[in-house]
Amino acid sequence: MDLETLLKKMREIRKCKGFLTNSFFTVPQLSAMLEMDHVAVELIENAIVILMEEDQLMRLYFYAADLASLQQIRSTLLDFKGKPIIADIIGRDEQALNIINGLQLYNFHKYSTLIRMKRPGLENRNKEVSHVTLATENRVDEIMNLLYSEFDIYISHLPNREKLLKAIGNNEVTLVTQQNEIAGFAYFERLGEKLIYLYQLVVDKRFRGQGIADRLLTHQFNQLSEDVTCQLWVESNNPFAINKYEKYHFVPDGLFDSIMMFKGEDNG
Repeated sequence: MDLETLLKKMREIRKCKGFLTNSFFTVPQLSAMLEMDHVAVELIENAIVILMEEDQLMRLYFYAADLASLQQIRSTLLDFKGKPIIADIIGRDEQALNIINGLQLYNFHKYSTLIRMKRPGLENRNKEVSHVTLATENRVDEIMNLLYSEFDIYISHLPNREKLLKAIGNNEVTLVTQQNEIAGFAYFERLGEKLIYLYQLVVDKRFRGQGIADRLLTHQFNQLSEDVTCQLWVESNNPFAINKYEKYHFVPDGLFDSIMMFKGEDNG
């Protein structure tokens, strides 16, 4: 398939009054995806299906003319076997709820819900912290192991090794170590001059209760100027994490991410 064919189909679907999507790809991103071996793009009557394969799952992105067209997506997904299929539905309005309700009619169930929280730029007067260092490339495997042992792969968009190495090279990953073991780390991704994203904050369960998360957060916020906003996603049913972030002036901004999992063939 060529890019122009894909864009033409996309324009046709977007003109429909009931148009629905969970995709926010740019044209250059779509062009690159057509060349990737791990990405499948299918055009069906009133929808476009994009499946991006990861190590242990498939991520679904779609464009549909209306709610009824989601049934066409379901029929296409039944041809893909072997790995769970996950779709993130991000929004704050009725349209997002319509997509969620529609997917539930066609063999999807809600796996989890995330809320987005933001911390406005603030003057930082926190006390200085010690023993927080930048990650180096020789620790990438340890960091990857900790990520995949502590996070649910269906909920968290975990970075692959290449992305993590790039983040380390950009000085976006900080560590706290004990006896030369990684006790915890934070990955703050720079999304722009005035915006950073707390991609991951992890404390090894063996070292919890020692204030390591606080040290990592305080160290980062000490580096920020007052005009930089920080944002993150957190599970809505994790009050411990939400309370932790609220202490650092994060507040929900009304955006949520419903993580939908495809159940496959309906045997009922």
